[in-house]
This record gives sequence, structure tokens and C-alpha cells, in this order.
Amino acid sequence: MLLSPTHEPCIGRHTVQCTSYLLKADSREAQSAISGSKTTLEDNETIRTIKERRAIRDYDASHDVPDELIYKIIEAGGYAPSAENQQPWRVIVIRNKEIQRFIGQLAVDRTVLLFGRATPRQELERRLSYIKSKVSRERTIEILISGRRFEYIKGEPATNGAPVLLVLAVDQTHVGNSQATLRGTGGVYGWSSPRHAVIAGGMMLQNMALAAASMGIGSCVSSVQLDHFDDVGAVCEKLGIPYPHWVPILCLTLGYALEERTQGPLRQPPEEIAFLNHWGTPFSAKR
Repeated sequence: MLLSPTHEPCIGRHTVQCTSYLLKADSREAQSAISGSKTTLEDNETIRTIKERRAIRDYDASHDVPDELIYKIIEAGGYAPSAENQQPWRVIVIRNKEIQRFIGQLAVDRTVLLFGRATPRQELERRLSYIKSKVSRERTIEILISGRRFEYIKGEPATNGAPVLLVLAVDQTHVGNSQATLRGTGGVYGWSSPRHAVIAGGMMLQNMALAAASMGIGSCVSSVQLDHFDDVGAVCEKLGIPYPHWVPILCLTLGYALEERTQGPLRQPPEEIAFLNHWGTPFSAKR
């Protein structure tokens, strides 16, 4: 279950029992819908939160996010699954504006290089073809190639920046095996080393984004400032991250949205992305 103002937090030894109870409640709700006269399942609170979450890039700079809520968001992230429960993640909460501007400027500069110079305009138009309005599509391309799309990471009030930035680092020696003597060897019987940690880190960040959404806090995931080796090194040096043991892979901005964003790009339905038993055999559910 996601964190919500309507739910009292589960504390200490009662956490597992409380979580189990809430999950069972969702399960009973789903089973009731199936056995009733309805032909389709109603979206429960968790699914509504997933569907309604939006990437927020314009924040109310006058409304800070309390440390207590940041704590709950990170706590929810820690309930993500990881191989053998090794939890190969660390989160650095950035409130220092000089550091935030440094990381945000890396994102802006790298975006200008990536989209303004290295990516052909035809490719940008293809990627953004889901934006049907030509005017809106052209405006989005301009925001990308100028780097303005990532100004919000800097946290500047003048550009509606995010008040808080989270930097997620993962343990590169994590190999999905709890035996200390096997860690850092590059794998066991062909297992890839950092892959498990990156997967777990991605799930942790998704947990945090959904937890934030459930509490009315906007967020946006970004990685462009961590996609180049030079930028990874600069961030590690700035934050004191012990690279290469630990490596930053993702960032998450947090803050209250300047304006409510209800619409998002269309999503492909399961009929278009899921197969039954074999690639190419469509999966569909009776409605």
C-alpha cells in the first residue's frame, strides 16, 4: 500500500501485520468486484495513484516540503524489492542550493549537447510525435534543445525550481549474493554485477515517486545529469560518494506543483504491449 493521509502509518513490529492487512483488504475488494455484477474491476486507491501520477517540472517555490514527509517518502522507497534483500541503495537529500544548482547545470549543459547538437531534429520530432499539436511539439523541442527543460532541477524560485532534490546511488559490487567473499568479483556463475543494483534502485525510486504522489507532492525523475562518465565523476566528487563502489544513477525532485497537472500522454493499453505465452500472440482479458 502507498502512503496516504487517510492511512495511519505502520510503526515497528506492527508494520508487517498492518501491511498484510491492507493488502488483504485490497485483495478482498478486487475479489468482490469480480464476483459481483460488474464486468470490469474498479481502480482502487493504489492503481489510481499510479495512473494519476505526473512528472512535475514547475514547483511552488514558496511551499517547502517538510523533512518529515521526505523521511516517509524515503521510507516507502526502502520497501522496494532487491535480490536477497541486500537493499543496495543510498539516498542523498539535497537542500543546499549551491549543490542543487551545480547538479541542475550539469543537466542543462548535457541536454544542450545531447538534444541541441547530437540529435537530428527529425529524431526529436519522431520521439515527440505523440504531441499532436504542432505548436506544442515545436515549443517542446525548443525547450529541449535550449536545456530549459531541466532548469527546475536547479531549485531556483525564479524558474519555479524544485525545493528538494534526491540523488540515488547504488552499490556496484552488489551481485545478488549475500556471501561477502563473492561480492565485487563481477558475478557468480555468469551473473552480472551492477545489473541487480540498478534494477533495485529503479524500483526504489518508483516507490518514492508514488509515495510522494499519494501525499500530494509532485516529483520528476531525471538521469541526463548522470548519463555521462564525466558528470558522474563530478557529482561523486561534489557529494563525497565513494565511487566506484557506489555510483549515482538517478535523481528525483520533490515539491508542491505550481499548477495541478491532470493530463498526460496517452498510454498503450495491455493489448498493444502484452503477449500470451509467445511473442506476437496478443494478450487480452474478457471485458
